[in-house]
Amino acid sequence: MSIPAVSERRMRRLVAPDGRSFMLALDAHSFSARAVNVDRSVDAVPEMAGLGLDAVLVPSGIASSRARELRDVALVLRCDASTDVFDASVPGTQIVSSALDGVRVGADALVVMTFAGAERAPECQSAVQDLRRESSEYGMPLIVESLPYSYAGTDDPGSLPENVAVAARLAEELGADLIKTRLSGTEADERILSSVHVPVVALGGPRTDLVGYLEYVSRCLDRGASGIAVGRNVVDDPDPVAKVAALAALIHRGAGVGDALAIYKDR
Repeated sequence: MSIPAVSERRMRRLVAPDGRSFMLALDAHSFSARAVNVDRSVDAVPEMAGLGLDAVLVPSGIASSRARELRDVALVLRCDASTDVFDASVPGTQIVSSALDGVRVGADALVVMTFAGAERAPECQSAVQDLRRESSEYGMPLIVESLPYSYAGTDDPGSLPENVAVAARLAEELGADLIKTRLSGTEADERILSSVHVPVVALGGPRTDLVGYLEYVSRCLDRGASGIAVGRNVVDDPDPVAKVAALAALIHRGAGVGDALAIYKDR
């Protein structure tokens, strides 16, 4: 994919020289009425940046009001939000920010969801195309969070690798410069990763204990993922800074799970 020079420079802020990206999603209030601990993690971003965090995904409110805390990382503007924040399943999304809004808050990239196979898929795909046209005008990379069927579709068919692969490829065809989607950390991920030609980062991951999550991320990287875009598994951790330090060691320094665990415990 040919990327304008200004977009390429911005992509270099998102993706480190080692080809990997560690993103922290601080956009939970756009999708859940029960989001907690986001502000605590925003406060800690300057320290996290020094440990290896590359980027944050934030809505317009945080981007504009917390610029000082976010200045040392790449800023990705979340351009959509749930159509019903009180429905935990996220029944649909709506565009709430534009590429021009991204320019105004100094964003390095934009992120938007799409749900292949969902009832409102045509609306989502049209929104992605509109945002792609806008982002191209301003030389801004577009991240597409592509999930088959629904936001909450963690059971079949939403988690089947063949369906995730289709959703990922659709995101690329809609113009994604980087894709955020579900990975399992198993050999099935190879089907997903081989279906596209742009970087893919693992979305969040399972709710599990510390060791289990470090193992999951390590497996995703081993399968070829370009990194992670994680929210609650850092934000809701008892020590989010230590969690970032441990994950950064896995992502950027090639540490093993045992070493990453020791880093967490030594913080």
